[in-house]
Amino acid sequence: MPELNSQPKAEITDAASAIAVLDAVAAQPTLVRINQAGRQIDALADLLGRVPLRLACLSSFTMDPLKASIELHGLRAGFRFETYVAPYGRFEQELIDPSSGLNAGGPQAVLLAVRLPDVCPALYDSFNGISPREAGDILGEWFTRLGTALRTFRERSSAPVLMQNYEMPLSPALGIADAGGPHSQASTLRDANARLQQLSRDIPNLYVMDYDGLVARVDRERWCDPRTRLFARIPVASGHYWRLAGFYVSHLRPLFGLSKKVLVLDADNTLWGGVIGDVGLNGIQLGQDFPGNAFVEFQKRVLDLHQRGVILAIASKNEPGSVEQVLAEHPQMVLRARHFASTKVSWNPKPPALREIADELNLGIDSFVFMDDSPVECDLMRKSLPEVLTVQLPADPAGYSASIDALDCFEQWTISEEDRKRGELYQAETGRRQLQAVVVDMPAFYRQLEMAMTLYVNHLPHVGRASQMTNRTNQFNMHTVRCTEDDIRRFMTDDQHWVVTVALADRFGDNGVIGMAVVDRGVETWRVPLFLMSCRILGRTVEQSFLRWIAEKAREAGGRRLEAEFVPTAKNRPFSGFFEQCGLRRARDSGDIQLWEANLAAGVEPIPDWIRVAVE
Repeated sequence: MPELNSQPKAEITDAASAIAVLDAVAAQPTLVRINQAGRQIDALADLLGRVPLRLACLSSFTMDPLKASIELHGLRAGFRFETYVAPYGRFEQELIDPSSGLNAGGPQAVLLAVRLPDVCPALYDSFNGISPREAGDILGEWFTRLGTALRTFRERSSAPVLMQNYEMPLSPALGIADAGGPHSQASTLRDANARLQQLSRDIPNLYVMDYDGLVARVDRERWCDPRTRLFARIPVASGHYWRLAGFYVSHLRPLFGLSKKVLVLDADNTLWGGVIGDVGLNGIQLGQDFPGNAFVEFQKRVLDLHQRGVILAIASKNEPGSVEQVLAEHPQMVLRARHFASTKVSWNPKPPALREIADELNLGIDSFVFMDDSPVECDLMRKSLPEVLTVQLPADPAGYSASIDALDCFEQWTISEEDRKRGELYQAETGRRQLQAVVVDMPAFYRQLEMAMTLYVNHLPHVGRASQMTNRTNQFNMHTVRCTEDDIRRFMTDDQHWVVTVALADRFGDNGVIGMAVVDRGVETWRVPLFLMSCRILGRTVEQSFLRWIAEKAREAGGRRLEAEFVPTAKNRPFSGFFEQCGLRRARDSGDIQLWEANLAAGVEPIPDWIRVAVE
């Protein structure tokens, strides 16, 4: 069918046409379409690949056929992969040998795709012929080898390693007796996965991906192609290459700051059935019977995203006040006004509405997902704002919830308390904006906010939040170094460094932990290699006050200079003048790093009186 292959061959002239190529592949990810788009990688990468990443793929099976799918998925996420695929089965040598292709390439991330049937085959094809002790010995020997290889690699590289867990067999060895047997195949494999999780806790920057869960969700019975498994050592059917590649990339996104943050929803025929302007409050479809229960179920799935930290907004073409009435008054609504950080209801086009929402939230438009039932609105959004991930809902509302479940762009490796409260935090911004609108004098506005800033030095309970901020914050981030929890913990326990986290509260509520810095405390020179702040609190003098506090601590300790590093990126460029505004001068450059410095002997400007400061 040649018409299916036409779109990937389209001329790629801008980001919108590049996204169109990838969307066409995603709609029908056949090998022909994937390979056609793969031949256009360079042109696509020039437009979409804003984060270069050296990615190494090690495996116990033939992984070369997945390379194009992984790179294409990476481009849609914002990566430009430089991919090294090692020969299958050589993962141990690659990890251990300092001259291997893996180690010579200096990877920034490693995918370790090892199947237990490949390394411990007796646990799958001969399980009934081995004793419990023999099964334990097989696993023990394997994890000794694996642990040795990973620890050897970790001695020379801190690159995150993402390893897939072990899938359950299609047919248990003991049949229906396997579920309750004292020596069952299922319990043995669950033990293997538990050991893998323990290994990830023992070895820094090792992450475990739920590969078995993916196989179960997609189709365990058809996941494997027995012919390619036996003939070419490719255990995954070609129809699942695209899905598996997306699974891998979704686990890489949160480690490099490429997870989405905002879900913008249409209202009519999205949050409820029907058009509120035509049928009125009591006429929309929302309740216990179909199709109303499909919309209720959809809202529950959206609320679940909100409760794990995804920011919600509405962009609806409607009469102002109509959508707000449904949010406030309809008894079957799951989502209420308090769940939405911004609501734009007018007859204007939706792309400008998303721009307005992005400005209000102080977030990049590329962190947005837009979801609508209208193919016309979705097409306009894709062409107007290609950096937004646009998702068209299916014609049948029964499939709406599955559209939410299919989103893999909001993933995070950890969920903090700040994540759970993020919706409330952005909601509180409405009150602050309203106050600022009626107060002309900015110092008066700041004083009316009643801001209280609390600083924490090497506060171990903030390890997870500090790591997460380095991976999620792209705009007001002076260096964009991504740190794992182990990295943060090492800084905190090193006498030379401080990790300073800052929390902010005001009259509208608690903002949580909104900033962090890593401080290298020298004798005469204190250096700040990492300094970042949540964009939702910028413009209230908190960021300047945070840097002044660090400078004052350096001066009190006898320091003569404060140095701060800035590495410009496409995202943080609007804040390139921050250090200069704080009184630092540009001293010198070292490669991409700009070094700014301040003479502490000349004194430090005090923190303004409208911010109360406490130190924990």
